Amino acid sequence: MLNANNPYRCIGKGFCGSVWAAEDGTNHAIKREDGGPGRSVTNDYNMHLQIIRSANQHRPSMPLAIPQCQSLIYSNNMWWVENLHRFPAGFTECRALISERIPKMPRSISDKLVDLFCAGNPSLSAFVKGNDDDDCCLIRPYLGRRREREANTSRFQRFSLRNVPLHINQMEDLGLDYVAYAQTMADALAMMHWGAEVDANDVEFVLAPPRASSTRASSTRTSFPSHYLGEHVMWILDFDCVRHMSMDEAGLKQACAAFMRNDPFYPRPDGTATADGALWWFFKDRFLATSAGILGDGSPHAGLPRRLMELIEEEGCRRRKRKEELQERDEDTE
Repeated sequence: MLNANNPYRCIGKGFCGSVWAAEDGTNHAIKREDGGPGRSVTNDYNMHLQIIRSANQHRPSMPLAIPQCQSLIYSNNMWWVENLHRFPAGFTECRALISERIPKMPRSISDKLVDLFCAGNPSLSAFVKGNDDDDCCLIRPYLGRRREREANTSRFQRFSLRNVPLHINQMEDLGLDYVAYAQTMADALAMMHWGAEVDANDVEFVLAPPRASSTRASSTRTSFPSHYLGEHVMWILDFDCVRHMSMDEAGLKQACAAFMRNDPFYPRPDGTATADGALWWFFKDRFLATSAGILGDGSPHAGLPRRLMELIEEEGCRRRKRKEELQERDEDTE
């Protein structure tokens, strides 16, 4: 039961809408449909439930978590009579999605991230560590992008711990198990494509602590241990852009476009570093193995997972070639 007295504060904002929570011991998050046109928390709700059903049927063996989906409320729902006063003045009723709040990283860990990103900028570091708005720390694992090496002085003038990106080379430096992250993403993608039959468009992955009441089967890996980040799992969220996909070539092209369009969570087949090529192989191998387990022997769709990987690799090759051509053109004009 939500506490009707504590005020909500904004813990996130995106194109679909804003996300709110109360620091009152509850673990609920309220996603308001007050963002850009064309986004729908109704679709978010429906796709969320569909993906949860698939995850319950095809339980991943890796530390993957999906927020519980509580309810969809409309602008004329009695919930607003009881709770609108908890939002800042001027806010009005709208459609909203109530779901489980993903646990935030403890301050002891988020402070280490500030030291990593704001090295050489003590004033910015002190500001972020003391800023209440930076208390909702979730980590976005970018396995498909490397951050350029920089001098010891931070280039940031403003830095936020909300959805802070952690790139593959930073994971290497911190000794994180990024291969396990890649395999967990592969499991999640296979479960969404072949279990839920959706394109996984614009879903997000974050690293955060496990839920306190986790009761996973003993045969599954329950968390990622880390001296740097502490015990954590991979959460998937934000399903408002997810769409149904057909189990044919058209659906595969839809899924390929969603894969390449998303933020660089997944390993990419067009990486330039040798280590990135190896990580793509681990991701692909796990995706194909998990997909085969979900589809089962004799499935008429058994060839779709490998064909999807081929489409993604072909698109990655085209992008790498275009990038090389642009670099050569720039060099010729110097």
